[in-house]
Amino acid sequence: MRNAVLLVLILLLATAGCITVDMGGGSSSKVPTVVKFEVSPNSISSGGAAILAWEVENASSISIDPGIPAAPSMGADKVAPATTTTYILTASNKYGSTRSTVLLTVGGTGSIPPSPTSVTPVINSFSASPSNITSGSTAVLTWSTTNATGARINGADVAVNGNQMVNPSSTTTYLLEAVNGSNSTSFSTMVVVTSTATPPPASGTLPTILSFTASPASVALGGSTTLAWNTLNATSASIAGYGAVPVSGSLTVNTTGTGSITFNLTATNSAGSSSASTTVSVGSASPTTGSPPIAALYVSPSSITSGGTATLSWMTSGASSIAIDNGVKNLVGVTGASGSVSVSPSFTTTYTLTASNAYGNTYDSKVLTVMAAPIMPVYRWPTINDFHCSNTSVVMGNQAKLYWTVTDADTITIDNGIGSVGASGTVYIYPVVTTTYTLMASNGGNTVARSVTVVVTP
Repeated sequence: MRNAVLLVLILLLATAGCITVDMGGGSSSKVPTVVKFEVSPNSISSGGAAILAWEVENASSISIDPGIPAAPSMGADKVAPATTTTYILTASNKYGSTRSTVLLTVGGTGSIPPSPTSVTPVINSFSASPSNITSGSTAVLTWSTTNATGARINGADVAVNGNQMVNPSSTTTYLLEAVNGSNSTSFSTMVVVTSTATPPPASGTLPTILSFTASPASVALGGSTTLAWNTLNATSASIAGYGAVPVSGSLTVNTTGTGSITFNLTATNSAGSSSASTTVSVGSASPTTGSPPIAALYVSPSSITSGGTATLSWMTSGASSIAIDNGVKNLVGVTGASGSVSVSPSFTTTYTLTASNAYGNTYDSKVLTVMAAPIMPVYRWPTINDFHCSNTSVVMGNQAKLYWTVTDADTITIDNGIGSVGASGTVYIYPVVTTTYTLMASNGGNTVARSVTVVVTP
């Protein structure tokens, strides 16, 4: 009964236009919150279907993998997987990302199959509350993972799900690593610490760089690192080689070559500039463990007529670069990139998404079928070549004869009881009063007519 009520409510909302895309945009400085993410029922038989429902707050982008690369902040969708499937909801905004998962079991037993060994772990969420504290105060780190057999925060072992109080003396970036065998996933969050003794900035005070870190500080050849920084009293900031950046924020960059790479941050205001640097060590050998990125490509619709358009959508995780052939997309230095673009090929085309990182490449291809536009028939106007009467004035009781020839007509009729006729012919008439006879010729919605009057005298 509960499932039936839920389904009826979803259908009513969709019919009334109440399920809309809400991309957030509010002023709240919080990572997104997943209010609800559930599947009903959570176990179906092969060939059955379930309803996936969700509600998210404070998100600028939402995706559900597999199947929904761009989701509204609240909605529901019918799903019918062929095998047991874990659905992953990822909600993001400029402060970070939150993940949530649900499992839909296919097979009718309702039991959850054992998880395969050494699968890629997923960090559903990792956040600090509050994310801004004064010196001497505490914050709480909270995290949730899936498919993880172990976890670490800044190198210290922790439970795979839990929370922990922290009391940093300065602004600190915390890196959560979830591991399963040789596979690992990481995500970072920052706690900004401001001093209670810091006076308001006086006129002419230089900006202060509170922190500038790289995490991890040591990477394998071709690996990536996340730069994070926080400044005080700055009106602008820049990183050498990368240009202007926010006065506080983070940036994921790819490394090249080997040895040490130094990144330089400059914070500026009207009084002048301040600088800070951080160094990353790049190994000389390719990593021996890790996983290729996750990538998925979608096309909707999968078939168009010539001159029509379709939408290519893609989702990736753990990629340092992605490319979609046929001139669609080529991005370098991306992590968790997703998006969509309209395409209008003139012939059937196979699009291939290539996602790469230091551990290998992942490919996904989709075919967009292009069909020739239907040829519309061209109709010519029908032509009445002749329509006349052998005698247009007769004595009552006498006969007359109608003659006609018509071309390019599908239907031809003569009124006053004669009806449908051929393209040419004759017919005897016996009018008792003066009568006007009208011939009508039609094709494809086009109609022409011609009349002749026969005068009857006593």
